[in-house]
Amino acid sequence: MTKWIACVLGLAAAVFAQGGTQSSQEADSLARLLFGDEKTEERATELFQHGQEDFQAGDEFLRDANSMRATGVDTTMKARGGVIGFLGQQFGDTAKSSREADTRKRAMSAFEKAAKNFEKALAKQPEMKEIQLWLVAAYDRMENWEKALPLYREILNERQGDEGLWFSYGYASFRAKEYDKALTGFDNAMRIKELVTGTADSIPNSYRLYSGEAYIKTYQDKNALEMFREAQARSDSVQALEIQKTIDWIMWDEGGIACVEYRDAAFAAEEKQDWNGAREAYLGGIASARTMKSRDFLTWRLSLVTYNWGNKTEGITRLQEVYNRLGGECPKDYVESYGQMLYAYGQELVRSGDRRGALDYLLTSTKVSWQGQGGGYVAIAQVAQNDLAQSIENAERALTYSLTDEQKQAAYEILVSSHRAKGNWDAMKKYQALLDGMK
Repeated sequence: MTKWIACVLGLAAAVFAQGGTQSSQEADSLARLLFGDEKTEERATELFQHGQEDFQAGDEFLRDANSMRATGVDTTMKARGGVIGFLGQQFGDTAKSSREADTRKRAMSAFEKAAKNFEKALAKQPEMKEIQLWLVAAYDRMENWEKALPLYREILNERQGDEGLWFSYGYASFRAKEYDKALTGFDNAMRIKELVTGTADSIPNSYRLYSGEAYIKTYQDKNALEMFREAQARSDSVQALEIQKTIDWIMWDEGGIACVEYRDAAFAAEEKQDWNGAREAYLGGIASARTMKSRDFLTWRLSLVTYNWGNKTEGITRLQEVYNRLGGECPKDYVESYGQMLYAYGQELVRSGDRRGALDYLLTSTKVSWQGQGGGYVAIAQVAQNDLAQSIENAERALTYSLTDEQKQAAYEILVSSHRAKGNWDAMKKYQALLDGMK
């Protein structure tokens, strides 16, 4: 009996031991699935921890650099207009002092070390998904978009409902100039945020602003305006003014984004004195303009560049077309430029000996209501001095307009000499006295 009991107990113990072994094996199998080999896991964990330390050091350097910018310590801020300028300051995208720049370099060095440790850890333990999140954050801080984007996509395949990750993916895509992908990221971030919270009011305004900028980059003016106006309605007064600048920028050509981009490129080229680049940009803007108002403005600017640094007659002809079509509705700046070109080119032809050609431009300048209109009559009087009647008529007409002292003196001298030649002594004395009064 005692032997039987011992036998039964021994068998039960064996069965229990077998069951325990199976449970342990299952646990070991699951652990290997989740964490990999134990020794490899330990090494991966060690690398991961080193990477976290480096990452945190990089973040500390960034906080120091951003603090310099926020307080104005040892840095120079150059704010740009519009939303991107506003957001650019928030993301550290403005002029940096040497001290701030050095601090940011130290931050980048720390992030590079962190990324290397995370990469090694992930190679050893691909099962440790948390490493991916830290690694993509390091790539993001380093602005290594080429590595960040595919990793974001890999992570998002498993984390479809993470709106913060979708926004980060959108931002990385935006910085990489992959604007369609950026729109996907921003759209999903906003959609998920509203879905989870049940209200669009919970969506951070930065999501809308970056989405609007991505719509600009893809030339979707209506969608861009919708986003910016929604963001503006949810902004404080300072940011609302910045957003309005961007809305105004889009509406400069009634939503013709390409035209405004050409305009800005032309301005930038002029600033660099790249006159051929400016010319090409203005021509591109004119070709893409939606409105006649925009086209006329760009034509005016092109005519100035062409006249001053290219073909003078072409510059005059371009502006003449605008002037003739607009007539009395021609903007004052265009009228002044047209009159100045005509007068200056007429004077240039006089100096070169082409008096006949000069008369055409000088006569036209007198028919344009610009500030120097009277000067054209003085110049004609000078050209026509062999015809005393014409010379007197044009000089006297010139005096009915506003003239510079130099032009007025020239008119008096012409009238004195012309009336003396004709024997008109009273008239000669009158203009001589006026001439003497100027000395």
